[in-house]
Amino acid sequence: MNKFTLRILSLFIAIFIWLLVVNIEDPVRTITITDVPVTFANESYIESMNKVALMEDGKDTVDVKVTGASSIMKKISRDNISAVADLTQIVDLESDPIMVPVYVSYSGIEEHNIEARPRNIPITIENRVSQEYTIAVNTGDTKPEKGYEVGKTETNPDRVTIIGPESIMNKIGNVVAQVDVSGMSKDDTRQSEIKVYDKNLEELSEKQMSYLKFDIQSTTIDVNVELWKVKQDVPVEVKYSGTVKAGYYVFQVSSTPNTISIAGTQEALKQFEEDGDKLVIPASLVNISGKSSDYEVKVNLEDLLPEDIELATDISETALVTVKILPLNSKEYEIPVNSITVNNKPSDTDLVFDREKITVRILGTEEALENLKEAQIALSIDLKSYSVGEYEVPVQITLPDGYTSLDTVKVKLKLVKAAEITTG
Repeated sequence: MNKFTLRILSLFIAIFIWLLVVNIEDPVRTITITDVPVTFANESYIESMNKVALMEDGKDTVDVKVTGASSIMKKISRDNISAVADLTQIVDLESDPIMVPVYVSYSGIEEHNIEARPRNIPITIENRVSQEYTIAVNTGDTKPEKGYEVGKTETNPDRVTIIGPESIMNKIGNVVAQVDVSGMSKDDTRQSEIKVYDKNLEELSEKQMSYLKFDIQSTTIDVNVELWKVKQDVPVEVKYSGTVKAGYYVFQVSSTPNTISIAGTQEALKQFEEDGDKLVIPASLVNISGKSSDYEVKVNLEDLLPEDIELATDISETALVTVKILPLNSKEYEIPVNSITVNNKPSDTDLVFDREKITVRILGTEEALENLKEAQIALSIDLKSYSVGEYEVPVQITLPDGYTSLDTVKVKLKLVKAAEITTG
């Protein structure tokens, strides 16, 4: 036991003496720091020629070999080494590629003890161009408090001039101030960092941005956000012009959607209510002259809204206007699909219709049509020759005496295995 204790004690003493020597002597050692980023110095030298210097991708870093005392080596890192390409040291501006020497330094290390590898890096020189851009505002996925929409936005400044190398400037599509409006319930001014996007709507990289200069002191700007109140369930009324073909009449006029949500200033919404509190699609946009069958037309609702009013978020700006035109002495009925009699359905299947109702057009005298009830219109389908799959199946229409179906009617359906419905 005494020998074992002495051995352990000796080991600790040896380690202590080694640490003491290392800290007192501070021995010299050599390390290599890889991928140290290079920055330009004296860029004004090139800019005075109305040019811009760019580093080539993948060749904008160097490895740095450093020799020095261990105490200094412990502190050195990629972030605190300076690697500079001095543009005034370019030997030949006409060479291809253009090479520029890289100087590296670190506080406490003498010049002959620090070395860049490679010592020169290739660069390209391009024309320096400028372009003015209007600053757009984008709120992204953020939304103000329920019942409000972002109305008008204004940036300060409203435009910016960007100066940079021609190759990057040619890629710029737009300049955007991204604003977070989450939870806003009143007008406010918010700060935003402007972002630059290329023509594919992708944000420029950090490296590309480093070559650009702006004519404003800071790329953080103020954005004034004006909130508008939302008004829901605004009816859409359709008017039409013209006369249908002789022997036909307009059975029904409808719009999809038939109600919308709008947003606007308090003054504009008040005036909207006083003017009828509905959006009217004018007759000039729906002309049915000479028509003898159903007529559809798409209408841009945004174009019909008064000043300082717009469609609320997620409301489609396009409405589909449908004018149903029938022969005289005919009428259209909407029959629920669950009232269709299904014959010869395969026993191991379940039936799924693609809609809730189907349309049936019936011809008869005016008096007879007034007396015809939906319950008197018998619909049936025969699935004898069908198996699992999707089909468009003819519908058999049985009517009382004195009535005739105008059209051949089909219904889309899907036959699935019964287990699919059970487990689905």
